[in-house]
Amino acid sequence: SRNQDHRQRIWYCRTLSDSDSILLWWARHMLTHTNYSRTFFNIKSKANKTVEVTYSGSISDKIISEIEGNIVIPEKVKHNNTVYSVVSISAKAFSGASKLSGITIPASVKSIGAFAFEGCTSLSKVIFPGGDVAFGEGVFFKCTSIRDITLGSDWKNVDLSRFRWSDSLTTITIPAKIEKIQGLKTLKALKSVTVDVNNSRFSSDDGVLYNKDGKTLYGCPRSYNGTLKIKDGTEVISKNALIDCPMITQIDFPATIKSFSFRETSRMADLETIIFRGKCLL
Repeated sequence: SRNQDHRQRIWYCRTLSDSDSILLWWARHMLTHTNYSRTFFNIKSKANKTVEVTYSGSISDKIISEIEGNIVIPEKVKHNNTVYSVVSISAKAFSGASKLSGITIPASVKSIGAFAFEGCTSLSKVIFPGGDVAFGEGVFFKCTSIRDITLGSDWKNVDLSRFRWSDSLTTITIPAKIEKIQGLKTLKALKSVTVDVNNSRFSSDDGVLYNKDGKTLYGCPRSYNGTLKIKDGTEVISKNALIDCPMITQIDFPATIKSFSFRETSRMADLETIIFRGKCLL
């Protein structure tokens, strides 16, 4: 290794096994509050000049990550005068990094391996500035502190169940290009959903998810509290849209509502009042 200016990277190379000459190196990044941490990279393809973020040690003798604070993964890294694109995060890459508080994942990353952030109990902020990312199993398993998720403007599909272990995620913003939303009801702490006004398929009103024209209520966050006033013009309540919302005390239906199942209220322990403003019985 060689010492360089503190804003540059320090490289370290070694062979992982006698039978495979895969290069592993670490880069020291400047974090917020002028902290430093080690990030390891593994060459995936020399021909395509691609690397993945990985961990130190072997899968049978993994060294717990020393990373702490907020870290920004670079889109590109340089090693031996060759520039590589960072295209993925390997399985268990940051597993057990209990002092990691924030991560920014570059647009160049297209996949994240299983349990990559398992047990990162201090992780509170996750930023995806690019488009859709393929997730392995349990990427954020036991990440209980996530409260701030930023999805890039090019995301088209989002499965919110990826973040279901969080006890702190109370709000989520849906970008303009999102076409499919899954797992809304898996977020037990969620209180509010906000949809970009330029989204062509979804909208939001008072923290509740609707289709674009507001005629169909798709989902109410599980920790929605107090009075749920369904917006005027709503005609349909999607199946399970209101289920598992125990803190709702009152539901106010507009005159435009055409159908509703009382099964939606079966788990509303605090529900006291239901108001129907239509002239005819449903």
